[in-house]
Amino acid sequence: MTMQLCGVSVSPYFERILTMLDLKGAMKQLEYPGVPGGFKSAEHLAHHPMGMVPYLIKDDGDSLTEGQIIMEYLDAVLDGPKMLPDSPDAAAQVKAICRIFDLYYYAAQRPIGSTFFGGEEDPDAIKKALEEDIPKALNYIEKYMGEASRAVGDSWSIADTVLISQFYWYDRVGAKFPLPTLADYPKLNSYWVRTKETDEAKRSFARIEKSFEEVFGSEG
Repeated sequence: MTMQLCGVSVSPYFERILTMLDLKGAMKQLEYPGVPGGFKSAEHLAHHPMGMVPYLIKDDGDSLTEGQIIMEYLDAVLDGPKMLPDSPDAAAQVKAICRIFDLYYYAAQRPIGSTFFGGEEDPDAIKKALEEDIPKALNYIEKYMGEASRAVGDSWSIADTVLISQFYWYDRVGAKFPLPTLADYPKLNSYWVRTKETDEAKRSFARIEKSFEEVFGSEG
């Protein structure tokens, strides 16, 4: 059985794994069935009891959940360049960027992200997100950003996959909401200006846009 990575690229947590596989040259080593049985189906919930994506069905039929866990597992078992540095200090820096996004940035932007995707607007929550929570999260990420060609050092890492998949949405949502300017975060801004023009990032953007249209339609 070939391992199956389940989810859709409109989810940055799924797309970050695809980006990692692309960077490793390992995309052909897995299958991508979407969400077998459909979202919240018995089949879905058997693999991910929270009814979320991504999840990975391994060769033995068992499954893994949570994007960070899946990325580290696939990085260890698949061929290609390693996406987690050997240096303990660099690995800690990579993991810090990933963790800050998952714990702080995601929560900070949730009121805006929900509204962007058609949820009920909460003006007070949006104001707090724009003026307090998102700036705090970005400042925290800035602390761990490197100043070389990639997020940490000069080689692609798991941190880059998180930044690419999340900041695509920062640019897109920023066209509708006055998100804090990245120019206030020099390392992040320099990184993003440089990285979004790479072929690897553009391939990720194309996958996200195709998935967005499939899920929400061209008018979404």
